[in-house]
Amino acid sequence: MLVQWSIFISCSLAVVVAGIRLARYGDAIGKASGIGQGWIGLLLLATITSIPELTTTITGAAIDVPNIAVGNALGSNLFNLAIVVVIDIMLLGNGPFLRKLKPYHIISGGSVVLLSILVIFGIALFPDAQFFGISPISAMILLLYLFFAFVLFRVERKEESSEEQGGDTLALRQAVIGFAGAAAVIVAAGIFLTHASKDIASNSALSGSLVGALFVAVVTSLPELATSIGALRIKKYDMIMGNLFGSNMFNILTIFFADLAFHRGSIFAGLAGQATDQLLIGLFGVVMAVIAMIGIAYRSGRRLLVMGIDSFFLLMTYVIGVFFIASYGIDF
Repeated sequence: MLVQWSIFISCSLAVVVAGIRLARYGDAIGKASGIGQGWIGLLLLATITSIPELTTTITGAAIDVPNIAVGNALGSNLFNLAIVVVIDIMLLGNGPFLRKLKPYHIISGGSVVLLSILVIFGIALFPDAQFFGISPISAMILLLYLFFAFVLFRVERKEESSEEQGGDTLALRQAVIGFAGAAAVIVAAGIFLTHASKDIASNSALSGSLVGALFVAVVTSLPELATSIGALRIKKYDMIMGNLFGSNMFNILTIFFADLAFHRGSIFAGLAGQATDQLLIGLFGVVMAVIAMIGIAYRSGRRLLVMGIDSFFLLMTYVIGVFFIASYGIDF
């Protein structure tokens, strides 16, 4: 058991360090292309910082632990929206954070909600449905993701500002080489991380859903946290939210790839007795996304303790969600 935890911790550190570097190089690539900060966050950084989720989700499906795979994707969405609370606190009274964002982020938040509801339908209503070895829900996730990405690209182009971009000025060639190296580290570490998670779940009272939704999900979401803090330092608020909502969209997309890698039919059917756990995780993710959307739309200036009132509700929802997930996921 000590060996598995050592591997888990070592691989987690590797994912975090490489993820931070990967986000920096990806940001430099985005700046060289002249894309607006919202789109950099939504597509480029979201995809880059979600590579750990993609790797661990696909690996979890390939080694026949679908609950770790799906739990990682849905659990990462919970943690990503909890990052809003961290950013709000770090503003040190200059927030609330969600009040600073452009309204078009409501569209990306709505995309997260609709994609998450598809997953919930797949788990609760159509777990056994499949064609060519995958669930039709997974195919719909892919199509809707592409549609939402196109719509959000059009919307963001209309909102694109002429603000001067700060931060690193790496040459494109240097950024691409650094990106490839960091990505390779994350892929390798992610594979070992998922194997270690399976062993920990098998040899303890922790369920695969709990390991995926909390342990692996938090670790693989740390690149999003590091990237958000870096963007906060240069006051790229829309880049932060674009990264968080974009990462959540991409996390749902990873379930499609996990379904392709799963060898026993639909990955939703493979959840078996832990399907209720996954439904719970998915529902809390939807609630948190809706709270964030309301905060962006309402633009309240009220603060509670050291954060905006909307961030406070996000924090409370996350804490309650973790409590329920842990209660269902530990067998006494």
